[in-house]
Amino acid sequence: MQVELKGLILRKWQSETITRWQEHDRRGIVEAVTGTGKTAVGLAAVADGLGRGRRALIVVPSAGLMAQWTNAARKALPTARIGQRGDRRQDSLADVDVLVAIVNSAISMAFPPEGDLLLVADEVHRYGAESFAQILSDRFGERIGLTATLERSDDGVDAKITPYFENLLGGCDFARAKTESIIAPIRVLTVSVQFTPRERSEYQELDSTLRKERFILIDRFGCREEPFGAFLADVQALSEHGEFAAMKSAKRYLSAFSGRKALLATSKQKLEILGKIGGVLALGGRTIVFSETKDSCHAAARELVGRGVEAKAFTSDLGRDERTALLTSFAQGEVAALAAPRVLDEGIDVPEADLAVIMASSRSRRQMIQRMGRVVRPKADGRAATFVVLYMQGSIEDPARGAHEDFLSHLLDVADVIVDQPSAEAVSTLAGWIGVSPEQVRETQRAPRVAALRALNDGFDVHTPVKVGDAATVLRAMASRGDVPLTDRALAVLSVLTVRQLRVLATRFGLGGAPPRSVRDTARSLDLAPEAIVRIEDEALTRLTHPDTAEVLAELAELVARRHRGRSTDHAVAGSHPSRNR
Repeated sequence: MQVELKGLILRKWQSETITRWQEHDRRGIVEAVTGTGKTAVGLAAVADGLGRGRRALIVVPSAGLMAQWTNAARKALPTARIGQRGDRRQDSLADVDVLVAIVNSAISMAFPPEGDLLLVADEVHRYGAESFAQILSDRFGERIGLTATLERSDDGVDAKITPYFENLLGGCDFARAKTESIIAPIRVLTVSVQFTPRERSEYQELDSTLRKERFILIDRFGCREEPFGAFLADVQALSEHGEFAAMKSAKRYLSAFSGRKALLATSKQKLEILGKIGGVLALGGRTIVFSETKDSCHAAARELVGRGVEAKAFTSDLGRDERTALLTSFAQGEVAALAAPRVLDEGIDVPEADLAVIMASSRSRRQMIQRMGRVVRPKADGRAATFVVLYMQGSIEDPARGAHEDFLSHLLDVADVIVDQPSAEAVSTLAGWIGVSPEQVRETQRAPRVAALRALNDGFDVHTPVKVGDAATVLRAMASRGDVPLTDRALAVLSVLTVRQLRVLATRFGLGGAPPRSVRDTARSLDLAPEAIVRIEDEALTRLTHPDTAEVLAELAELVARRHRGRSTDHAVAGSHPSRNR
């Protein structure tokens, strides 16, 4: 068929990779870090196959990736018939040119007997698992696998993936991406954090247990020493199927491992430093906070909210619609920060972020590459991608104890600026990088909006306006008296606001005869989060300070003040009248 490839201009590394794939009988694996364009390579391979009469099956591990690939394929291949299978879609490869399918749904479907087929396997590292490996069939004469990093904790790569795809084609690491200006300049601020005495004692106890049980598991029960992922896989297997002594040792190790991870992720000092950094983030762009547990993510989001940052936890507890809505709000700037554990690391199309805060490290190369990819995409104005890495001094996170080798090297090796500082200096450094002054940060933290968010964060309600000024004065006056001239002029001014902003102000101030409501009551009435009410009210009142409305509101506020002074005078005179003193 004649294939139109629209709007897909291959970068140098992508073009070279496709050429190598063609030279190796169109079989191979492409390893390219997140954000460098693996999808484009896959679509170029599909276009190559379609041009020679091959239909293509693109298999993905999740519904979210199926939607992403489908949208990309329809844009790049507008003349091809694109179908979907999985997540309630039942298209067949016999009826389309390109089928994008969730792998489990693809395994069970019938395939057309005639003609050769192309298999594009996204996140190909997953296909070392028995369930996914079932799709690796000889019916696909041409094959290309795509991954950010080809690694697993078991032998799936050597046993299943490499024998099937045959060739390692290379791709694009962060060093090449930097050379070819595919990624933004990178700044890294590593911040040392001190344990509290209780945390240090608990950490030492857990660390001692881990060292002791690791030695036993390797020496007595045959667990592989390296790589760490292989060791952990062996321990997990022993905890489920080992003989009694081995099972007990494995369970002790895993319990201590989880406890240490939680301790590092929920450190009191880390949260305090995040709060201080939050004062800067409130003036910056979109931020992703990476941690390791759901509890630590919720704690991080609460800490940022208390600093005036519209932050939400993005965890596996959210349903698909909730995740989609939250990512949309993040893309549109309504939510300024997402706090996430591993759920954002892979397989989700996350809007571009400006800054990452890494609250808890990991020994996983894959995880670090995925997290970097969420932030390093080039920015429209050429600014740098910023990473803040919080590490507990004297722990496994400390670069002085080898953490650099475990997970930071991928980041530091391509960073343009690297600064390591104690927490007391980190806030001013970050503020300078973002381009705000310490006074701006302090002023922001004194704002009524931030006070309102802190009150909500502490479990209280908010009754007063979240921003003082002429607008709030006039709105209160409108609600407390039926002054038609005042109301008419004020309503004309309020017409510059959005419908949602008007609904929030009307409910909060009690316009139209209803009593004024608190933030939490307004949130319940309008089915919004209390933090959203604070943000919308603040945005509305801020909009009314613009020059096109400020002058009229100032006049109305002065009118309200004169009438208030007049009533006060009338009351004073009335109170001194002889007839009132009898």
